[in-house]
Amino acid sequence: MILLLNSAVMPTEGVYTLKRISLGTFRNVLQEAAATGDFQSYIGYPETARLIQQFTDIEIEVSRGQAKLATGDVMLIVKLRHRVQDPSNTSTYQPSLDDLEFFICHWRSLNEGEGIK
Repeated sequence: MILLLNSAVMPTEGVYTLKRISLGTFRNVLQEAAATGDFQSYIGYPETARLIQQFTDIEIEVSRGQAKLATGDVMLIVKLRHRVQDPSNTSTYQPSLDDLEFFICHWRSLNEGEGIK
């Protein structure tokens, strides 16, 4: 399952590998997952969801739910390059593609191999 997030978080203990990817790679991975119904949105902001929809042609649900990882899950992350200066403006902030960066994050459970000591 692809978990679509708007921040690089570690919702579950385990081992994470985060890699920056291009907009094109982000789009391709998400479109492949959407074609098979193999993604879940955890995008918490309507404007971020709108931007992703614009460049992927995929309907993105806005969700403030807590992401839960299972074996084999991958996180696809789109995040702002910078923090919004005034948090009270998050509902009116209008990000553009230039404001975003893209990542893929692979996760594995500590039970699947070498853990942190």
